[in-house]
Amino acid sequence: MVDSDIKNIINGIDLEQSQVIYDQIKRGGDSDIARPRYHATVVWDNGYHTTTSVNGGRIIIGDEPVRYGGEGMGVTPQDLLLTAVGHCLAATYIGGLSAARINVESLRLHVSGRINFRAAYAIESGNPGFEDIKIVVEIQTDAPQEEVTTLLKKLQRIAPIPDTIMRPVPVNVEIHHHKYIPHD
Repeated sequence: MVDSDIKNIINGIDLEQSQVIYDQIKRGGDSDIARPRYHATVVWDNGYHTTTSVNGGRIIIGDEPVRYGGEGMGVTPQDLLLTAVGHCLAATYIGGLSAARINVESLRLHVSGRINFRAAYAIESGNPGFEDIKIVVEIQTDAPQEEVTTLLKKLQRIAPIPDTIMRPVPVNVEIHHHKYIPHD
């Protein structure tokens, strides 16, 4: 029994559990398993410092680097976006490689990009966000390079976070203003 359990775990992924999840998502329609809603609450603390609570109660501290007027005590929005892209690709890659029964010895994604702060500070016109995002994937597996490269290119098209930033996604902002009443 132990041997069959070992065969069903590839790269730390339980393939039987993955199949159960896949089946639930397939049958799920618009349910929470098939179309989950993620939520983050960002609270401004002081200066550029924020405290964010995400699903599961995890806390993320945000700040800007000292050279941009912050205290350098947390991650920047740019860091978080690059991290989200890299983590999503890594999870998608490992899931797909595991399903293909390809053992991964190591996987490292270097994710980088340049921001146009001249546009963000209204010094020049243009887009204030990332000008591009570059991802370099370093992978070591027990499979031939061509097979792995073909699979990774296929998998990158189904990674949710890279997909989200590569296509126009509506961002709807509602502003609820509450009048500030100073305490005496």
